[in-house]
Amino acid sequence: MLQRVSTHEELLALSGGSAFLRWDIPAPLGAAAHRLGDAFALPRRTHTGRHGLLVMGPPDHVDRLVAAMLADGPDGGLLGGLGSVTVQRGSLDAVARHLPLDGGNEWEWLCTSAPPPPVATEDRLVALGRRDEPAIRELLALANPGTDARPFEHPHQHWVGVRDGGGALLACGVREPNLAGYPVLSGITVHPAARGTGLGLAVTAGLTRAAVAQAGVCTLGMYSHNDVARRLYTGLGYGQTHAWSSRRLRPTDRTPD
Repeated sequence: MLQRVSTHEELLALSGGSAFLRWDIPAPLGAAAHRLGDAFALPRRTHTGRHGLLVMGPPDHVDRLVAAMLADGPDGGLLGGLGSVTVQRGSLDAVARHLPLDGGNEWEWLCTSAPPPPVATEDRLVALGRRDEPAIRELLALANPGTDARPFEHPHQHWVGVRDGGGALLACGVREPNLAGYPVLSGITVHPAARGTGLGLAVTAGLTRAAVAQAGVCTLGMYSHNDVARRLYTGLGYGQTHAWSSRRLRPTDRTPD
């Protein structure tokens, strides 16, 4: 039988103290979660604005949970109007048995609560402002077109970068509040001609150090195929990794957001 989970504290306890839920999910919850066995599903607005569903739990429990949520009333039950799902790695097939999944990606969420070890090239970091927006966008389009970073489209962004001797932007990155209000890094990008010189490490270390000093924690997400980034992040102290599979629902089978 489905059980309603109404508070952030209860959800955190059910997850065994998940760092992702603690630092990435807003409190109070925007909508109630539902639980069946050891699985739960939380409706939420994603950082891209989609009506999403976060699902955690072992595959057999997730299978029964999603089936029960679909059966709970007309028009898709508790899953009506859903635009995307993010599922704990390993349980995606259980969701796919019930929902028409489309494209997406495999990604990982990490965090740290400790300042990183010193990085020699951090002294090359400079703050970037709105006047630098065209250069930032040009670098992102060239070297990191899949990033979710949106320069200066959200408040409280702190962009940093590294320039060459002529003033051209070689690297950049941003920290900003996530939906729960805690710092998240994104847009960490190095020009192809400057890769392997430690600039990505410097940008990440500098942003992380400032975030931990400000809020006591720093979070980030990365695509799972990026082994180079994973080594960089774990080398700076990131851990408590949560591995996810995110998928959109096929447009013909869902209500528009």
